[in-house]
Amino acid sequence: MKPGISFQRILIAKTSHLGDLVISLPMAAAIKRHYPEATVIFLTCPNTATVARRCLDVDEVYSLPEAAADLPPLLKSLNIDVFIQANTSKKRGLAAKAAAIPIRIGSLYRYYNWFLCTHTVAISRCFRHLNKRLLDLQYLRPLHIIADDLNAVPDYYRFAPKTDHALTGRFGLNVNKHRIILHPASITSQAHRWPLASYAQLIDSLDPERYQWLITGTAAERAYLTPLLNSPGRQADVVDTVGQLTLDELMTLMMACDGLVAGSTGPLHLAAALGLHTLGLFQSKPSIYQRWAPVGRAAAILHSTTPCCGDKNQQACPCIVAISPASVKERVSAWFADDSSTPPCSDSLSQP
Repeated sequence: MKPGISFQRILIAKTSHLGDLVISLPMAAAIKRHYPEATVIFLTCPNTATVARRCLDVDEVYSLPEAAADLPPLLKSLNIDVFIQANTSKKRGLAAKAAAIPIRIGSLYRYYNWFLCTHTVAISRCFRHLNKRLLDLQYLRPLHIIADDLNAVPDYYRFAPKTDHALTGRFGLNVNKHRIILHPASITSQAHRWPLASYAQLIDSLDPERYQWLITGTAAERAYLTPLLNSPGRQADVVDTVGQLTLDELMTLMMACDGLVAGSTGPLHLAAALGLHTLGLFQSKPSIYQRWAPVGRAAAILHSTTPCCGDKNQQACPCIVAISPASVKERVSAWFADDSSTPPCSDSLSQP
């Protein structure tokens, strides 16, 4: 790095999904710890910008323009000193170069970055054992920032709290019960969604006088979730929020709940970052659960030892079906075995 180069305004471009954005947010905290006076800016998709705005270490948030031609003038107007491609994109790299940003950081393993970036970082898929948060934090090495301790990452997550009594009242949250969010859908690999029948068994296995279950999902997922929402004769306390929450409201709702159970999906990573009890249900490939495991003060995962059949199957993969409702019940019950204590942060890879 040349002497006199400024790190005052640093932009992180993360224009993919919710989970990807949450995974990249520790970059903002790491920058603030090393350069407290720096302004940290995020460029995100419009539908995930809310989460970045509630992160206390992010100073400015801008949504990716719909027209590619609008991005270079936007970047130029922001007077950015450092541009970081936290998800690789030739279009974003071209825009950063066109905006004449002095420092442009990207992955060495994208050929276009050889001429679009001023600095490249060797972030490769061969590092399969590393959690994705540690991979993203490597983009900060050209700024002389080394952050390679996964156990420190939970402290990098800080969000603005928000209380919405109208929201909690709207869904009838019961403060006298353990409020658990279940997010069964929104998983990239449909073959690795834990079966709805298993979620139903989990619900029915725990005392309805002690547990309240909130089912979340998008409006487009309602048809898939209907069997879980409509269970005749069920005694459990189940709340239907499907398709009724903005992302900001989902985040606020999470802050009013005690835990979340889900597959590998954005809300799983968001709940873990918020410090909730979080249990991720993962396929059995080590390269997948090691890279994409949620990280938080009370986050853990479950996976089976059944061989994975991959993502191409139309039916549920045997490796995800093999996670028993009883093993998930055991984990959820353990969250409240001693209500006076908080479980330690865990990134251990446990099996049912």
